[in-house]
Amino acid sequence: MRRFTTEELVASRPDRGQMDACRLPVTVVLDNIRSGQNVGLIFRTLDCAGAEQLILAGITPYPTLNEHCAHQIGKTAVGGSLETIPWKYEPSVISAIENLKARGYQIVVAEQCDSSVYYTKPTYKFPVAIILGHEREGVSDAVLKLADLVIELPVRGITNSLNVAQTTA
Repeated sequence: MRRFTTEELVASRPDRGQMDACRLPVTVVLDNIRSGQNVGLIFRTLDCAGAEQLILAGITPYPTLNEHCAHQIGKTAVGGSLETIPWKYEPSVISAIENLKARGYQIVVAEQCDSSVYYTKPTYKFPVAIILGHEREGVSDAVLKLADLVIELPVRGITNSLNVAQTTA
């Protein structure tokens, strides 16, 4: 058994056309995420997964907002993922979700609430939009009202949640 070298892995990267041809029908919407480094990690995760797009909403930092945001996002969005994952900024998460819903997306919110189910239980209907909320406050009640499904990841330790970038992965 032989591990691939970094050079071999880089040489085997797909080109943009190959990536676009096999994107998953999954859009991730970030609702008021405050950390640029979390946003960068999510860019990287979605690139690896081959997601369709990333929508950054509300106070969520985005790469072209300012130099500080670009630096914070760029620290963790390595390997060119800022250029490979399609993204856009939407001031209103509600408008972004309503637009996706009108286009036939199943709206799946990742949140801990009385009606959430473990993420492995439901049958997902594609295309799907996964909404992730603020690191401390989660998603708003208005976002929950737009959900077709609310999912959560099991947390068995003493902390009550995972980091938003970990949850995305």
